[in-house]
Amino acid sequence: MSDVSVNGAHRPSAAATTTVQDLDATDVAAATAARPDHDGAPRRRRGNAKKIRAMRETIELRTATTSYHRELADLQRDRSRLDVLSATEERLERRAARRVRGLGRRHDVATAVATARLDGRQRRADRQLARAELTDQVWQRRALARRRRLLDPTSRLASLQRTHVGVSLMLMAVAVAGIAWTSMGVHDALVGPDGTPLAYIVEPLFSLPLLVIITLHARAAQWGRTFPARENRTRVRVLEAFLLLATMAINASPVLPVLGTWHDVTTLLAHLAPPVLIVVAIVLQPLAAAFLATILEEAHVEITDAGPHRLAADTVDTLTLVTKVRAAIASGQLEPWGDTGLPSVEAIRRYFGCEKRRAQGVHDALKLLTNGHHTGHASSTEAPA
Repeated sequence: MSDVSVNGAHRPSAAATTTVQDLDATDVAAATAARPDHDGAPRRRRGNAKKIRAMRETIELRTATTSYHRELADLQRDRSRLDVLSATEERLERRAARRVRGLGRRHDVATAVATARLDGRQRRADRQLARAELTDQVWQRRALARRRRLLDPTSRLASLQRTHVGVSLMLMAVAVAGIAWTSMGVHDALVGPDGTPLAYIVEPLFSLPLLVIITLHARAAQWGRTFPARENRTRVRVLEAFLLLATMAINASPVLPVLGTWHDVTTLLAHLAPPVLIVVAIVLQPLAAAFLATILEEAHVEITDAGPHRLAADTVDTLTLVTKVRAAIASGQLEPWGDTGLPSVEAIRRYFGCEKRRAQGVHDALKLLTNGHHTGHASSTEAPA
């Protein structure tokens, strides 16, 4: 009978187990056959009973051993026992699991931080875009408002009037500043810095008449007149020259070599600068007033009410423009285009600052009037024949 080694222990093999079972069955059968048919001596019965019990215990032990061997064989053939981890492997697995969980936590934190930063940048970008769009809307509305002001003749006239007033005030301020400057210089030259305040009046006595002349020049230019009249022009020119020379002499005398104490050229120029500013204001004021007054006079404003005329307002407005175009052609401000003898539509539009539709109507009216004039002239020429 051979044995099998299982986990270091020697166990009977399956063949040996089968032989033992066969022997047990033979012994039980022999004992049963040897028992007499009659109830013999009690001693023999007790001996047989002991044998039977011993045989039964042996059989049960061998059956249990057989079952154990069968279960052990099944367990040895099961591969799951190889998956059982050792203590070292369990420690390594726990360490790896902790590291994986830490990596997962760091990844989650990094993802959350990146998402928050991205949301913040997106919100800032949205605010910047909204601010840019609002700024664009503001500039668009400003551009549209400026375009309406440029296309509206009344608004253009108002803007021109504001420019006229601003230019006049600035030139007048330059003249007044020059007078104040020269008044202080004349005061110090006559009575010294601590002298009587009455010396401040000396210089304005020469400069204020110049301001009066400036105002008269400007008003005359606004009304298309010339100041002074032709018969008084020489006297006014002599008066202006005298006042200017007197003002310059009073301011420059304290630093001239003969009349005062000479310092240097810079000091002389500083004393001559205020009278020069007054001269600049005197020259520019009438020129600016005449130029702006001419634009205001020639600017076209559409007629919305025909008044006592029987014609429609558009017709009256067109005829008014036709009259102004003819006057501009006669004065050389509008040149004929090509061989038509008439200015172009674009030239009319730029000259009056009106819409292209209005300029086209004026050009068409001019063509009709010109062709009608030529036709009537030809008919009157051919009539005597």
